[in-house]
Amino acid sequence: MNVIKTLKPFTHALLTTLMCSLPLLAVGNVNANTVSTPLKVILSPSDPTWQLAINNKLLSPTEMLIEPTERGFARQVQPLLQAGNYNEVAALFKNRDLTQDSTALNLLRAQVLLTLKEFDNAENAYLACLKAAPNLVKAHQGLSLLYMQQANYNKAQTHLVQSIEQGQADAQSYAQLAYIHVQHSQPWSAVAAYRQALMLAPETPQYQQGLLFALIESGDLNQANALLKELLNKTPDNAQLWLQRAQIALQLEQNKKALAAIEVALKLNPKDTSNQLLAAQLHLSEGSTERAVSLLKQGLKHATKQQQVEVINTTMQTLGWLVSQQKWDLAKELIGSAKRLTKQLPRDEQAQFSVYSAQIAMQQGNTKRALKSLNNALKINPNLGDALLSLASIYRSKGQLTQAKLMYVRAQALPDYQLSAWLGLSQIAIDSKDYSSALKHLRKALQANPQRQDLITNIRALENIVRQEGEVYSFNVSKPGVYISSH
Repeated sequence: MNVIKTLKPFTHALLTTLMCSLPLLAVGNVNANTVSTPLKVILSPSDPTWQLAINNKLLSPTEMLIEPTERGFARQVQPLLQAGNYNEVAALFKNRDLTQDSTALNLLRAQVLLTLKEFDNAENAYLACLKAAPNLVKAHQGLSLLYMQQANYNKAQTHLVQSIEQGQADAQSYAQLAYIHVQHSQPWSAVAAYRQALMLAPETPQYQQGLLFALIESGDLNQANALLKELLNKTPDNAQLWLQRAQIALQLEQNKKALAAIEVALKLNPKDTSNQLLAAQLHLSEGSTERAVSLLKQGLKHATKQQQVEVINTTMQTLGWLVSQQKWDLAKELIGSAKRLTKQLPRDEQAQFSVYSAQIAMQQGNTKRALKSLNNALKINPNLGDALLSLASIYRSKGQLTQAKLMYVRAQALPDYQLSAWLGLSQIAIDSKDYSSALKHLRKALQANPQRQDLITNIRALENIVRQEGEVYSFNVSKPGVYISSH
């Protein structure tokens, strides 16, 4: 019996997008615009792993219709086959001419080589069998398995259909055909084939789960739900089935039901990092922020080396959302748990992590630590807008307007940060009583963002100030010696 362990060939990733903004310090009486960035929560529950099996039972030399001249060889290999010494059998076949052996002996050769995963030689032996006997079911069956293991599903389907047409219409054959239809993105054909397989073997869990997956892929969620309910009644402790229930609920936009199902799966496998990530993301999208952070902290603790990148990436996404919502205590918890894994991040994301750390330090009033983190971030990525704007805010709060202006000037070169940079420059100009420059920056901001009608009030106020200054200047020129303060 040859077994192929397979995973679902493709996954419907259900996307929940939460619009959020990175927090920036306000710029006085000018309404600051934050840099909007979407938080994409991708929820793709794990799909069931099932097995595809085919009867590759080796022929016994006593069963074969071999030539009289081959009987000595048959007696030689029989004890080796019974002992499972297939490598020794394959070595003996290497001393024989494929074209001179009988079809029966070549079929045995092909089966032995397939068992050893010597695919090229096995293929040649099977094709030699079909050349002599085009309708040989075991040769078509063997080739279908060989090609499936090579993911050559078109060739596998050709030989599988041939074997079914020649009478090998068993449950395994229909299940394999169904799987090929899944690989070809033909879910309705897969549904029909899995149903045929279940007619012949109705209690086979692998076929039931295959049908469930095909129904979900075809969009027949009512039938999928009915089958899933039946399967869960039989095996309520099957975590994969609960994840399938979550997937169906997500497709129906029933997020709370999906979350409940994922939580059951998590109870069944409490240290399953993948499930923790799924639950954390969905909790985040549903507003259960504390639970999301708790699950991510568990994921960070239990993640294997292979899972660490996925966990830290999800953590970074969550951190961005927490900071944008100014949930500082939770962000601080998550940063503390994630810090040891940040070396797994690409350098640009390491820089972003430093920005998050700095923003938390700013909220705690620890300017020294914030400056250190922000400068470290800019060493990695000099064009990191979040770091530039945060540094500008710190310098402005300390009255270091020249340094603040430099940061804003650098940030305005970055399209996603132009608006905040112009507003920051405008506020510095107002602080410096340079109202004309402030007006220039605000007009730029409005021109680029006409939806920001709130800027018009500030622009009009500045226009009045600039107009009054002009009138004062004209009066002073016409009346030497008379000075009217503009304060």
